[in-house]
Parts: sequence; C-alpha cells; structure tokens
Amino acid sequence: MKFFISAGEESGEIYGARLAAEFKKLNPDVELAGIGGDRMKAEGVKIFHHVREMAAIGLIDILKKIFFFKKVLGEIKENIEKEEYDALILIDAPELNFRIGKFAYGAGVPVFYYVCPQLWAWRTYRANSLKSWVDTMLVLFPFEVGFYRQCGVKAEFLGHPMLDEIKSYDRESLRSELMPADCKKIVGLLPGSRNAEIEHILKPELEAADIIHSKMDDVGFVIPVAGSLDERKVLKAVGDRSYIKVIKGRSHEVMAASDMLITKSGTSTLEGAIFGVPMVIVYRGPFISYWFARILAHVEFIGLPNIIAGKKVATEYLQSDFKAGDVAKEVLGLLSDEAKLIEKREALKEVRQKLGKAGAAKRAAIYIIDHKIERKR
Repeated sequence: MKFFISAGEESGEIYGARLAAEFKKLNPDVELAGIGGDRMKAEGVKIFHHVREMAAIGLIDILKKIFFFKKVLGEIKENIEKEEYDALILIDAPELNFRIGKFAYGAGVPVFYYVCPQLWAWRTYRANSLKSWVDTMLVLFPFEVGFYRQCGVKAEFLGHPMLDEIKSYDRESLRSELMPADCKKIVGLLPGSRNAEIEHILKPELEAADIIHSKMDDVGFVIPVAGSLDERKVLKAVGDRSYIKVIKGRSHEVMAASDMLITKSGTSTLEGAIFGVPMVIVYRGPFISYWFARILAHVEFIGLPNIIAGKKVATEYLQSDFKAGDVAKEVLGLLSDEAKLIEKREALKEVRQKLGKAGAAKRAAIYIIDHKIERKR
C-alpha cells in the first residue's frame, strides 16, 4: 500500500503522525509520503515540504506566499502523477488541500478528508463542491455528519483523533516542576504556533499576565513554545519577568498542570477542554483577514469548546475586544472563585463526552484501507 498524507499546519501534523503510525501497525510495508513535520517524519513519512514552510496567518500572509504555494502544488501534482497512490489523505488546510484533492481525484486516486475544515462555521458554500472530488469526510464532531450529508458528501464520525494524543499526567509532579518561583497557581499562556502570532497575540497576553500578577502575586505563568515558533523571539518578549516560565513544547503538560489557560482560538482550546482546564479564548490578527473571516462566519462563537457545547463555556476576546485589562479581569474573577472554576470544569466535561471514544486514528486507518477503491486512471 502507498498513501500520501497532506497536513499543512503543525496542529494537523500531530494527527498525520498518529495516522501514519496506525498504517504502519496494520501493514509494516506501507509507503507513506506527504506534507508534514518532524512527528510525521519520525513515523516514516517521506516529507516533501515541512509545515514550518507552509505556515501562514490570514489572507495577507497567504497572498505573500502565493508563488511558493503554487510551486508546492506543482511539485505535489507531479508526484501524484508519477506515483500510484492507493489513497490521498487530507488534513485540514483547505486552501492547499482542496487543490490537491481535486487533482488527485481526477487522476483516479481515492480521496479521504481526515480532520475536515470547519466549513459549517464559515464559507459553507464550499462544502457543495466536495461531493465531486471527495470519497469520504471523516469528521471530528457528530453534528458534522448531517451537515456534509446534506451537501451530498459521504461522511462518517469515528471519534475525535485528539483523544489519542491526550495522556494522563501526575499533576502535582508537573506543577512542582513547572511552577515559577514563589508562585502557587499556574496560568498557561498559549499564543499559537505561528511566528506572526508573537506580536498579535503573545504581546497582549503578556500584558494581561502583568496585570494579573500585580493583583494576585502568587499566580505564575508558563508558555509552551510550539516547535514552529522561534523560541528566541518568545524569550525576548518575556524579558526578565521571573513569574513567567518559557519551555520548549510540552503544551499538554502545561495544560495538565494549569489552573487556567489564556489561549489563542484553535486546536489548543479543544485540548484544554479535554484536560478540563477553564480558559479564556483570545484572537487578534491582521484586520483585513479578520474582517473577511467574520463576514463569512456562520457561527456565534469562535472557540471550539463553545461551538461544541452550543453555549459560552469560555469567554472570548477577539480582535479589538482583545484587551489585556479585560482578559486579566476575567482570569482574576475565576481564580478567586472556586465555585465558578468548578462550574467551568463541569461544562468542559460535557464537551469532552461529545468527542466520542479514543482510538479514532486506528479506526480511520482501517476505514481508509477497507474503503479505498480502484479507479481507472
């Protein structure tokens, strides 16, 4: 068997690596190639382009890299024509993956969308095109099945693959290790996985941390630096703040140890929900990109825990509303009220239950192998 896995971002690359590992377990001789990162490479995937090269935040960044993306697309099309893949597996990143998927389908390669783009949240019109070039959408949330089937697209819910990535930790040992000096509580700061987000998101997060610590001096902060970020830029931004600790990676451990999170919208909000950590969700990006996104949005919330719950379980501060003082006030209010924190944790348990059972990656690998179909080239 031979599969091509396309993961355009670090968050998706985690799922690609797990899926690759399950393919290897089912067939040790399987050949894997694609777009990914160090995790996928470690699982035996031949990487054509690293996710670090593919990172772009918003429309402006995408436009700046348009010629590079065209080059990548051309290389992938050439590879798909040359190699006889049994299936193409797409992971999120619709701007790139839609183009790859359409080409591969036309070349006779079965196409599976594993970790689907959130078309139900924005640009819903794009879902109608999927029926002409996707064999199956392997969706992340139960409610997505009905959405895609209404559009004439075959969809299956096999559970959320993030559950495969969450481990159990000794919380007290982690807190002892990660706790900044002279602090008793931990707030995790998660600015995202793109370098552009250091300015847009980390800077106001740090300003909020300063306010929180000035009001409650036993609160410390930990920043897990994503592999795709320049750690030196983060350290420079933090400066000499002794109550903020910067570590490389280990975001899940930081979540497991934290009393609260201040996190950028995206995958980290779902990870935090699985760990049951109360959070504040923030986002700020280029104005034009955000403006276009809001015009096309079809959901009340941007945070995944809120969308899944169908109600606000975490306060959101977006774009011009993302102000350090407001974020600090929300965090201080929760940290000083244990009853409210318990209420938030209970709401997040309900979100976790809606994600199904662990083992989604294995079920997806089996499904793809069983349902790959022969097409005349």
